[in-house]
Amino acid sequence: MTRTFPLPDYVFRRGKGYAVRYSVPTEYQALIGKKQIVRGLGTQDLAQAIVKRDQVLKEIQNELRNGRVPETAPAAPKPKQAGEGSTVRDTAHRWLTQSDGIKASTRARYRQHLEAFERYSGNTPVAQIDRAMALGFIQHIQQSRSERTGEPLSQRSIQSYQSCLASYWRVLDHWGMVDADMRNPFSSLLRRVAGQRKKADPRAKELRPVSRKEAESLLRYIAGNHRLKYQSEMLVTVRLLWVTGCRLNEICGRSLSDIDDRGDHIRITIPEAKTDAGKRVVMIVGKDDCELLRSAVAKAKMSEPSCPDSRYLLFPRVQLGGYDKRPSHYLGKALEAARKALPEHRGEWDMHSFRRNAVSALVNAGVSREALNLAVGHSNRDDIGLDVYAKRADLSEVIRATFDALFAELGGSLNPD
Repeated sequence: MTRTFPLPDYVFRRGKGYAVRYSVPTEYQALIGKKQIVRGLGTQDLAQAIVKRDQVLKEIQNELRNGRVPETAPAAPKPKQAGEGSTVRDTAHRWLTQSDGIKASTRARYRQHLEAFERYSGNTPVAQIDRAMALGFIQHIQQSRSERTGEPLSQRSIQSYQSCLASYWRVLDHWGMVDADMRNPFSSLLRRVAGQRKKADPRAKELRPVSRKEAESLLRYIAGNHRLKYQSEMLVTVRLLWVTGCRLNEICGRSLSDIDDRGDHIRITIPEAKTDAGKRVVMIVGKDDCELLRSAVAKAKMSEPSCPDSRYLLFPRVQLGGYDKRPSHYLGKALEAARKALPEHRGEWDMHSFRRNAVSALVNAGVSREALNLAVGHSNRDDIGLDVYAKRADLSEVIRATFDALFAELGGSLNPD
């Protein structure tokens, strides 16, 4: 039975680490202008966070009693390095410098967009960005003209500005530099008004589920290319994607503590997701796949991690990448490169097509929609029984039967040869 335990009082997850949230007493709220104080604990380990919690809360209370305004940052912060300021220019430079895997053309386009926003905002501190400023900037862009043609900017160019700044805000939120409870001010700025026709995206792709033949062709390519840096991790990932229907980052980002070997099957807990429905348990029921995962766990315990944050991950050798430092960043790029190198590659499927295939197989197997949603992490909001009453119940038997049906419909594991 897999249980989800609530976090201790005052402690919550922020990014990959933990922080405390302290409710300011009413008599102090007018003094400091806040109802809550959030302070990071500087650790990703829950046990350490619990140990530090009482000390940090005591420090906040003492500062309030002494009439000092508590800061959300640590009391003795490290000296700021170049590019670590809080203005638009500083944070934009930091983002583009630290972002891995962005094409040079995309980086140049993002820099142009961010410089335009910097000029419009007067290089304001990012904490002062709000919805009104975002709307004003988009209106300013819509009235601007292209430096190259002298014509008004196309809708596609304006959409590029909006997408860039929405991503920029998500990075700021990940760094803890903006109000975590504030909605992304750059989202839905170009929402259609009533009666306006939706424009077709000429770049839209019609990707389909991956077939067994294509998945095994990808496996053969990876197994035969010993120059691949993450060959073993790629092999494990492809085979687990086939039988679980997980997203790529849900497999790559697992820690050893998320893996529960029950002998005849292995349970993998996915504790973090964008939605509550995504936080679920998936099960490996095939004998060969279970042995593969056991071997990967044994190898993980002996491998040298790429960095301290990679210790105790299922794939500790993989270098963390992206602004949020995920193992799926570089591993995903390696898998995409392998997929595109296949002789029969036509661009009709991608790595997410493994998930499309699993969902299609469950539908063909006649699995109920509620059980399918439990297995793949989709919401059952229209079913109050599952969404409310049975939300924290032990549904392991239903989930096990669902993955048994998926395994049978898929025709078993991918060929390990």
